[in-house]
Amino acid sequence: MLDHTQNVLLSWLRAALCGKKFVWQEGAADFDLIVRTAKQHAVLSLLYEAVEESEGLSKSRLQQLAQAAVITVRSNYRLLLLTKYITGLLQKNGIRSLVLKGVATAAFYPTPELRKAGDVDLWIADLAEFERAVELLKSEGFAVCGTQTALHHTELSNAEGIVVELHCSLAEPFESKKANRFLDEFQKEFGRHTQTDLSWGISVMRPTDAYHAFYLVLHMLQHFLRAGFGLKFLCDWVVFWNRDVSEREKETFLRLIKESGTERFVAVLTAACVRDLGLPAERVLFLQKCGYVPQEEITLFMEEVFAAGEFGHDGQHRMVAMRGTGIFAYVREFHHQMHLNYPNAGRVFLCWPVLWAATLIRFYHNNHALRGVRGRDVLKEAGKRSRLIRKMNLFD
Repeated sequence: MLDHTQNVLLSWLRAALCGKKFVWQEGAADFDLIVRTAKQHAVLSLLYEAVEESEGLSKSRLQQLAQAAVITVRSNYRLLLLTKYITGLLQKNGIRSLVLKGVATAAFYPTPELRKAGDVDLWIADLAEFERAVELLKSEGFAVCGTQTALHHTELSNAEGIVVELHCSLAEPFESKKANRFLDEFQKEFGRHTQTDLSWGISVMRPTDAYHAFYLVLHMLQHFLRAGFGLKFLCDWVVFWNRDVSEREKETFLRLIKESGTERFVAVLTAACVRDLGLPAERVLFLQKCGYVPQEEITLFMEEVFAAGEFGHDGQHRMVAMRGTGIFAYVREFHHQMHLNYPNAGRVFLCWPVLWAATLIRFYHNNHALRGVRGRDVLKEAGKRSRLIRKMNLFD
């Protein structure tokens, strides 16, 4: 069950996402705890505009929120200009790119500048163009980051330390072969469904609504199956659907989640947004086809979201969650991690015993030696989270 502080924060966010005012009542909740929780979920800057005229907050507290908002606004305009520069540079060199999340998703907020972002995400469909884009950015002063933790994108940073993620794929390979086959086919059509967005006063190429929404699902799901995700992703979902979306786009989105086996996941996160974050139920009536979600399941999901923080980093035992329970689920996930760690060698059956051993050593080193976390606790947390995931029938 969510506690009082969490419920107050959700009420505050509901007002912010709908462009309404929230009246703070002194003594109703722990203000400092709300601020810390909002920071953990990267939503603190959203709170300011909802209370800027409220008489319930002291001047010092209002100033604290205002400072967070100003920092976010400055950062977002820097990222906007960097996005414009990079996409323009790529276009001049014959490389077609598509903006993922970031300024493309922020455009749906009542005040786009208040959605916190930390990097620039661009998708390049053609692998040859992707490699050329990496080299082009390197020639412009960007450096490939020393540690690359993902298989689906390459991280580069400029002299200011701002990270640019160039995506060659929309998500990491999933543990499900069915899901990966769908992802391969989906990516072939993803780049054909784009539109120009002028919300920021500059031209931004983003996916059309159905494909934009499904990419948000992929992004949330990938984080959910790893360390988890927090309230910011749910805020994105609220503002995306709290607008006019054509029936054609809705039908396309329904087809995508059905074919990918993510219907139940979408049903749960949407139900949570309706109940706790003010997403108008009439805006998402079409998603009733995904099935009814019990209140208990919504609460379990929201408890998981609050426990995760922005990217699941608030819990050091949170590394992965599995689609099933029992020993077979652990073995299946371990085998999947082997393939993620060694994607090329993992294709050779005879190498598997050696790669399993190497994966186990890496698991022990990363957790026990570097993070001071017992592997037993990581596995215990994975099993606990997997019980919720199993209810979602992912990829079935």
